[in-house]
Amino acid sequence: MHLRYVSKFPLIAAVMGAAASVSLGACGGADPVDDDVVAAGEAQELTAEGAEALTCPASVPVIDMRKSLIVTKETDPDLFTEFSLSFVLNRLLASVGSSQDPEEVYKRWWDTQNDAANAVFTDADAIHCDDETDSNGNPTLNGYPYTCPRNEGVLAQTDPSDPGLSSPFNPAGNHFMEPVALVNRFDLAPKEGGSHCGEYRIIYAKKSAGATDRNFIIFEAQLPNPHPECGVAACLPVAEFWANLSDPNMTATQRQAALEGFYFYGRPELPDFEPVIKASHFMAGTGQIRTNQFMASSRGFQPWVLREFKLELDNGSSPRLFFKPVTVKENPFPGLFNASFASDPRGAAFQSSFPDALDELVPSGSDENDISLRTLPDQELFNSGESIMDPGDFDPNNNNYRARMQGNTAFAADITTALGPILVSRDLPSGMVTADNAADRATTQSCAGCHELSSRDDENVGGVHVWPAHFPTTAPGTFVHVNEAGEISAPLQWTFLPHRAQVLTSFIEDKACTGACSSEAASAASIAASADEALLDGAEQVPTLGGSTTH
Repeated sequence: MHLRYVSKFPLIAAVMGAAASVSLGACGGADPVDDDVVAAGEAQELTAEGAEALTCPASVPVIDMRKSLIVTKETDPDLFTEFSLSFVLNRLLASVGSSQDPEEVYKRWWDTQNDAANAVFTDADAIHCDDETDSNGNPTLNGYPYTCPRNEGVLAQTDPSDPGLSSPFNPAGNHFMEPVALVNRFDLAPKEGGSHCGEYRIIYAKKSAGATDRNFIIFEAQLPNPHPECGVAACLPVAEFWANLSDPNMTATQRQAALEGFYFYGRPELPDFEPVIKASHFMAGTGQIRTNQFMASSRGFQPWVLREFKLELDNGSSPRLFFKPVTVKENPFPGLFNASFASDPRGAAFQSSFPDALDELVPSGSDENDISLRTLPDQELFNSGESIMDPGDFDPNNNNYRARMQGNTAFAADITTALGPILVSRDLPSGMVTADNAADRATTQSCAGCHELSSRDDENVGGVHVWPAHFPTTAPGTFVHVNEAGEISAPLQWTFLPHRAQVLTSFIEDKACTGACSSEAASAASIAASADEALLDGAEQVPTLGGSTTH
């Protein structure tokens, strides 16, 4: 085991200066830490046993959730000057050597919400929402109904009389997209395999003219682990970086510089890690971009939807990036719960597979954060292209799984049977979690459920779990967990963020006390773990440090 070094100064100083090189010296192709290496401040060389006695459990800063887990316009209005949408799009394009115009790339993205008849772009590169249809000509994505066109397709247009007013980059324009939050999702790092170190997000909100003129974009980058041979332990410097943003001695200017470096340029204390904003971090097998869409237009009212996109690179005559619509992960198409879908091979497959997900939908204990749909087999076969929240439940594809399941007595009976031994193992009485409760729990894991359907009131989902309500909330209009002013929802503040803080703290306390991995042991472990993770990833089942990926 390699020697460790412990500083007489607090964790803040030591980590920010040299933790990455010390803790990972034996990983990957890097040389072991030299005996003369001195961490920030005066360090002492110790035996492994002595170091562990002095440093374990590791000292972790008290996590300020509004500094280390989410930073918003409400609390840090001056921090976002370098996080403009135009700058982010330019960085994405530069990362692949593309000379595309960022505003055109953005408008082509929103043209994906138009059908061909209402398209703004009609060349061979254009993508529209009716490019895929069923046998009757109805728009689909992944073979499931896909609302098309959407009102948000207007964002692809340019006002010929005043082009600046329709630019997403113009603060004076009606379509301006403003950065309102940075989000740390270290909790999404995989427990095994170590392929990445979580997701790091930027949320943009449209300049809103009212409750029916809202639109949000969330860039959700997946940060690669530079030393997967060391597993998730190699992500320790990233965890420490975010924890150290809670240092009370760090000024707002220093936090801003740290976050700008982390997202755009890299950080000296993270020498092996890429900056967050690179196109490759949003492509197939990595992160994604999601949208919360609820704009009205002359077409009239359309329900709120959440949609998901990946970046796709065309390396033809010159590199070009495109935003491509993809399925929304962990969002089974609602019709799969209905008896009318039982004759469809996908419906039959889903209804026979769903009982296998009940073990994590009904976890031990009372923590709502432990509820998860991760163990549903073959998720991509079942995922829809959108998650719909219709307040009146008039849309037949609304993500209210319990409502969709009504009348499907055979499916409900299968769920009830499968729940029996699970309830026994949880020391819960028979019937304390019903088939309807199981469907409600699945709804909480959908985007529409987490954002609104499951959060209208404190919802009893059976057993000892109660899903948290948006009310009372500091986020008016609900639907979102971060609103246009950077205010956060009650579930985020009181349920989800505390859980993420515990995941971050526990990880640092655990991994900081674990010796650096040797290259031989790491290589052997990496081969096995990577193979396991590859199998899990294909089924959308990679277990994460924090459990559910929805919240």
